[in-house]
This record gives sequence, structure tokens and C-alpha cells, in this order.
Amino acid sequence: MDPFRFIVALGATAVLAAAGANPLAAQTAAPGSLVHWPGEGIERCLVGDRAFAPTVVGGERGCLVPVGLTRTADVIAERDRDGLRERLHIGLGEYPYSVQRLEIKDRSRVDLSPENLARVQRENALIGKLWGRQGKPRFSLPLGAPLERMPAGGRFGAKRIINGEPRSPHTGADYAVPQGTPVLAVEDAVVALAGEFFFSGNAVFLDHGNGLISMYFHLHEVFVEQGDEVSREHRIGTVGSTGRSTGPHLHFGIRWQGERVDPALWLGEPASIATVR
Repeated sequence: MDPFRFIVALGATAVLAAAGANPLAAQTAAPGSLVHWPGEGIERCLVGDRAFAPTVVGGERGCLVPVGLTRTADVIAERDRDGLRERLHIGLGEYPYSVQRLEIKDRSRVDLSPENLARVQRENALIGKLWGRQGKPRFSLPLGAPLERMPAGGRFGAKRIINGEPRSPHTGADYAVPQGTPVLAVEDAVVALAGEFFFSGNAVFLDHGNGLISMYFHLHEVFVEQGDEVSREHRIGTVGSTGRSTGPHLHFGIRWQGERVDPALWLGEPASIATVR
């Protein structure tokens, strides 16, 4: 068995606990957030069954730990460093997001027929295969913007009430801009999937390597195909209102190591990401 040393954070100070001790909570982190765990000589990072390479945040190389939006338990992260495996315990904080109420006139997009339900299940199975992709990292933080001019956006994590009924939380950030506005790749990538989907409408999924997938939904036009190589700021489509949508906007989402996390953290300055030392 690999030797362990547990990282225990007390306030802003990290100390080493004796091997065999129970790791204490490093901090609490809200669902949908990220925690950066920097250090020298890190070989790889591990969360659950995922192993991935360290990421540079604010000039420091470390493990960028996802706290998934729909997570219900604390996060245990590990890293291999200097011949030892270190462990970090992140307590799950409160769900901080607001409630969003929507009225969708096309009830077939809300109350699914057996045929539409079967379609959604097939699409979810296809899309779900993307979350296990890894590969060499092609990105650096912060990512580029998905629009040339970024309006105020958000609603990530909002608990949605659609036509008066509770639904799944919102997993991306919405940007209301006119139909036809160019949509840009936020970083170098390969197009992992592009197509027309029941809820997402015309959608593009970009694989940036090392477990990072960016998503662009409800597009009017799509200019790329699966397998295409794109670079940062490449025009991949235009804003639309396809799928389950109440008007023209870009839904921009991020999956990191298979987890739904707030895309604003990837677009902003590194200081917006919590750090444990």
C-alpha cells in the first residue's frame, strides 16, 4: 500500500497529520465550485476514480479539485507527490444558488411523450460517454470568452421551476444576446460532439484535454463537425434558440473531471478560485 500523509487545513494553514489519522475537513466548498491545491513535485491528482494532471492556476501548479453541482457528500482528493500519496478532505458547503421560474409554452418540451423520453435517454447516453475523456491538456486559465462581447450572465445552479413544477438545476451560464451572434471556442480543442439534441438544441461539445469539456447550447448555426480541431476564438456557431429555450441566448457550460462546475470560475481571474495550502 502506498504511504499516505494527510493534509489538514486549520484556517489558512496546512499541516501534516500522522499517517493513519483521519483527515479533517480542509474547508467547506459550495456545490459547483473548485478548490486549487497547489504544491511542488505533484505527479498526478485523483478524485474518486478519476486520475488527472495538475493545472496551473495563478502561476502555481496544483490539483484543481471539482466539487460537483449535484454532489451530496464531502470530497476526498488525493495527489501523488515525492513518493507519497497525500489526501485532502473538502467539506460540502450549503447550496448557494437562487430559484429560477420559467414558463415554456411548448409543453411537449416539458411533459415528455414516451417517444421524446426515449430520445432524451439515448442522447444522454451518447453525451455521457464524453465525461470520461482525458488526453493531453490543451488549455490554460483563464479561458477565453465564448462571445466577443460578454453581457452579464449567470443562473448557474439555479433551482428551476418550469411551468410551476420543480426541475433539475441549471447547469450552465446563460448569456442573452441576439440570434446570429458568433459563438467562439474558449480554448484549443477537438470537437468531441456536435449535433441537434432535444433539450440542448443545436449543440457543440469541445474537448480541451485532461478532463475539461466546454459546452455551447441552443445554437442557431453550427460551423464544426465531430473530430474537427479548433483553436481559441475559432467561430464554432451562432447564438440561437433551438431546443428547450425561451429566447435567443447562449448556454455555456463546463464539465471538469465529469463534474458540473460554475463556468464563471474558468473565465475569471484565478483569485476567484479557492486555494488550500
